[in-house]
Amino acid sequence: MSRRARTRMHHPRRAAVNSVQIAINNARKLPPEDVARQGQIVQQAVDEFCKGEHCAAQRRSLADTANMAETLASMGLGAGADADRVITAAQQTLHDVHQRHATRGTWTLYADEIDSLHWLAQLHHVQMAACSYGEFAEAFTTTANRLQQARAGNASPHAIVVVGDLATFEEARPS
Repeated sequence: MSRRARTRMHHPRRAAVNSVQIAINNARKLPPEDVARQGQIVQQAVDEFCKGEHCAAQRRSLADTANMAETLASMGLGAGADADRVITAAQQTLHDVHQRHATRGTWTLYADEIDSLHWLAQLHHVQMAACSYGEFAEAFTTTANRLQQARAGNASPHAIVVVGDLATFEEARPS
């Protein structure tokens, strides 16, 4: 018997058990308390941004939320024409306020922009409630990689790119 055949015979159960356990864990839904906590974080970001508190940090947080929402929607979680409109409106808001801040030094939001951020928070909460551990991990990595590519100049010329902190995560970079 070859060495390769002997090696396969000695470890088949461990690999199968680990693969099954990984699949089971990846299929589990995110716990309701984690979904609620994430919802609170996003809602706090919206509330503080709308009040003019910690605007730079909250804009980055909301950019990450919008980008994750876009990825989750592309995966079929909270997807559809309405979701696409919510995501696009929020990304446009974050882009516009960033431009206003760069040119005029103001973080002022208009009523329709505030509304778009509240809709984003609601959509993201629905997506997270439907999300499994595996889907979340895939969305996180996909989003971070997409943002890194956009920052490197590989985005569509017509794309609205709002960058938060996700693009800086080391583990999202391909090896």
